[in-house]
Amino acid sequence: MTIGDFYVSPGQEVDLFIQEVSLMKQLIREHTHPLDLLRELVSNAGAKEVSAKNIFITYYIDPELGHTFKVSDDGCGMNFTNSSQLPGRLDRFLGLGLSAIAGLESDEFSWKGLGSKLAYQSRRLEIETYNGRNAYNVLVNEPWKTIEGGKKPKPNVSEIHPTQGQQTGTTIKVFGYPPHSNKPSYTFEEIADYLTHRTFIGFTRERENKPNIKLTVQTRSKYIPFGFPELTNIPDEAPEGTVIINPVHMSKNLPGTNKAINLTLKGFYTWDENDYGLAPVHQNTGLILSVQGIPYLTLSLKELGSGQLAIANPGVNKCCLILECDSIQTEMNIARSALVNSPITEHFLKMTAEAIQKVEVTPIHLAFRQVPKKRKDKKSAMELGKRKEALEETTQQWVFWQKDDSAEPIKLLREPTNETETLAVLWKLEALDALPFKNFETLAYSGRGADLVVHFQEDDASDIERYTTMEAEYRFFNFKAHQHKIAQFPTVICWEINPKPKQKPQKTAKRYKYVLHFEETILRIYALKDIPGISVKTQEEISRENTSRDWDSSL
Repeated sequence: MTIGDFYVSPGQEVDLFIQEVSLMKQLIREHTHPLDLLRELVSNAGAKEVSAKNIFITYYIDPELGHTFKVSDDGCGMNFTNSSQLPGRLDRFLGLGLSAIAGLESDEFSWKGLGSKLAYQSRRLEIETYNGRNAYNVLVNEPWKTIEGGKKPKPNVSEIHPTQGQQTGTTIKVFGYPPHSNKPSYTFEEIADYLTHRTFIGFTRERENKPNIKLTVQTRSKYIPFGFPELTNIPDEAPEGTVIINPVHMSKNLPGTNKAINLTLKGFYTWDENDYGLAPVHQNTGLILSVQGIPYLTLSLKELGSGQLAIANPGVNKCCLILECDSIQTEMNIARSALVNSPITEHFLKMTAEAIQKVEVTPIHLAFRQVPKKRKDKKSAMELGKRKEALEETTQQWVFWQKDDSAEPIKLLREPTNETETLAVLWKLEALDALPFKNFETLAYSGRGADLVVHFQEDDASDIERYTTMEAEYRFFNFKAHQHKIAQFPTVICWEINPKPKQKPQKTAKRYKYVLHFEETILRIYALKDIPGISVKTQEEISRENTSRDWDSSL
């Protein structure tokens, strides 16, 4: 059967408008995202020529054929002419692969027949359409298997009688797409994210007559707002930590021609990406190229020379930038996943780099860079205020040292909550000569390796240890957790023993000293909290004790 020879009759097989099966096969395989099929089918349904008011998208797992996608609209429907000279919408969908290149009039978002090609990478394709005059059913069984075998699929087109009161529109069902997929199933969120950030549904401009979009995934259904959600939800005034870009419009002629390349850079970037739901998994971060209002792909900010936004101020994952340029449509690959190498592409990329630089040198951006420091300073001030307030609380516990019953207790510090405060107590006790050792002299401290280097002698009967190393900890829990070698750090100074240590030390005759036996050595542990004369009390408790002692002494 040759082009133009087929005719409409119940069950009639139609020869496709395509010259090479191998070319068709290669074009289908070129797509990069498994949901590109939805992008193309939704674009077809959303074109202004179709005039659909409602688009319904359904996904489910067919028990025999696997992943199944259905896109329905209430638009104008498809006509079928059985003519290669004047093909109708259904003719073009089924067979004419590169309609835009062939010079035939195409719909708003048509792109080389990609939607129909992707639909053929399936187990079965079904189409139902009614244009107000004629109704058609189309069935294509095992189209991908047929193409893999080097043959052309044979769509079975049947003209049927429309039902009474039937509304115009088209329904396309694709079963087992793609046949080789072993993914268990898509979630509602996965499909919704893709639809709103990579298809006509995520339109990045104002649009008249916005269609209603309803998504059904398995048993869950929900209407999805039309438009790129991050753009539609931008506040009127940017809060601190967010910059809403004043759109950058640029227009430059391609060198040596009168052909103008026009682009617009807009969107926002922020230090608070969670407030806007920005995350790579949602496909809403970085620099997103939008052509004719449809967001298609992400361009590399770093490769475009961004010295601020892409790296750390604030970083690509905190940016939601939209680059609109219709002039670049002809320079996209057939899968619409990347740009081809061409003079137009090179010119476009240079313009984009210039637009990004304009954003990065604005006073607003320079002020934006200072926000983390301001927030850090503000947070430090708040934390300092809270610490001061806590110290003023009557319930605050303090460390006191009392030389003997006749001496006044000396306030050393609040009860330690970390290693640094433990060291502060240690050094105050050292200065007061209150440590229960024959000699303890701190020589050096380091946050790395050995915490302390000291001259040390525990008592008169002990060896004098010069330039010995000691480890400081807030609570002794598990010496090995710090990856210390006991031979290098045989002594630990801590505030207290953890109530439930992983390695339980043994008590000794000295209540502040504990030991832990290992295979070849013994670890000594000194707990400052257990030193004689040390007590932990509130200021009120100490005051009451002093008052009581003064009262007793006056009797």
